[in-house]
Amino acid sequence: MAESRDDEQLSRRLTVVAALGFVLIVPPFLARFDRLDQVFGVPVLAAYLFLVWAIVIGLVAVIGGRSR
Repeated sequence: MAESRDDEQLSRRLTVVAALGFVLIVPPFLARFDRLDQVFGVPVLAAYLFLVWAIVIGLVAVIGGRSR
């Protein structure tokens, strides 16, 4: 029974991370970062997308590391 609860909690957490990743890359939100400015020589939009990608991967790694 405890194993089933752990699986459900893991599933819920991963669903939240996926939803967060989706919300952070929807076009209306991306439009805020579509500028000609650059961050360390990289366009702001590309830097933002890379940062979102890294955060989502990091969260999945932390959540997966805490599971069995």
